Amino acid sequence: MIRKLLALLALILVLAGCSINQMAVRAVSDALSTGGGEVDAFSSDNDPELVGDALPFVLKLYDTLLAEDPENEELLLSSASAYVSYANGFLQTRATMLDQTEYERREKLISRAKNLYIRGRDRALRALELRYPGFTESVRSDDPAILAETAAEDVPYLYWAAAGWLGAVSTDPFDIGLSMQAARAGALMDRAFELDPAYDEGAIHEFYIAYYAGLPEGLGGSREKARHHFERAVELADGRKASPYVSLATSVAIPQQEIRRFVELMEQALEVDAEAYPQYRLINTIKQEEARFYLDNLDRFFVVGLDELENAEEEDE
Repeated sequence: MIRKLLALLALILVLAGCSINQMAVRAVSDALSTGGGEVDAFSSDNDPELVGDALPFVLKLYDTLLAEDPENEELLLSSASAYVSYANGFLQTRATMLDQTEYERREKLISRAKNLYIRGRDRALRALELRYPGFTESVRSDDPAILAETAAEDVPYLYWAAAGWLGAVSTDPFDIGLSMQAARAGALMDRAFELDPAYDEGAIHEFYIAYYAGLPEGLGGSREKARHHFERAVELADGRKASPYVSLATSVAIPQQEIRRFVELMEQALEVDAEAYPQYRLINTIKQEEARFYLDNLDRFFVVGLDELENAEEEDE
């Protein structure tokens, strides 16, 4: 695959003096797009730093190819998922793990994450617009009736559009204009869920963990719903993913100050065999790094430490 990709890139460079030949663009697009094999080369890697260093080149390659072939739906999907995944795994997650003294660096990472989340969202929306003219305008309005026209094959596009949109919201709660769009993004994910609730071994259920935990009750938030979707995500993943445990721990256990449950969930995340499931090796490695960070820094997230809690319980007895 790598040799094939290099040959195709060489062909593009030869043709770049005038205009890039669309057949060559499509050939590279097929190699990079979902199912083409190159995505697996990233998702199955166990070295997040290596992937993090390589992904910016891939993202800009997507941009170059899309400039020549803007109606390539599969490439738009791959670009959307790559931008959203990079924003989440290599920018926003890294920002949360920085020391509190690194405020400026943290804010810069969060700002970049917001920008790339939106870029990913827009790629997925563009693909849906090609399939359903007027889609974006309809979804941005208060009457997204066009969602009813979408079918099962649109689920990946709906998922990544919603994930990018709400990812951007999560980075900047003080952006009122963006925050007011959260319900529209939620409608996209709800439609994806209607069409395929088991998508990607529980990915939508996993999304709903943080979604319902983060919403105020008056706007539909519910910790019970978050826990329900956690259980379904774990069931569908069947031990292959560490991420549901980290998501419930950070979105429910921290706000509730349930330190014992938090530690239990993070330890369960660490019990997942990251090497056993190649398709999730990268994300499992990232999430397990995150779990170790939280376990090593409990005092930053909990008012009462585990030892203090146990001592207090012993005194009560």
